[in-house]
Amino acid sequence: MMKLGKISPLAFSHMKQRGISIAALNDLITHGQVEKQFDGAQVVYLDSPVPSPSWTSRPQPRLYAVMDAAGDVLTVEKRVRLRG
Repeated sequence: MMKLGKISPLAFSHMKQRGISIAALNDLITHGQVEKQFDGAQVVYLDSPVPSPSWTSRPQPRLYAVMDAAGDVLTVEKRVRLRG
């Protein structure tokens, strides 16, 4: 289980712009899937649950954070993927 470290000014700015709360970031860090990068950085992501059939035409958000080797949050993003 990972812990939330320092949040960079860029990450904090992105959080404010995209409506991502500290609680959501903490949940992402605690429950997200981790991809380790060759330089020690980590990409932590959390895909939204699979929608019911009535939601199939709506875009699905994906929340992710990029953290350095020390566990500090460098940036946070919420992407929308359109399902075809």
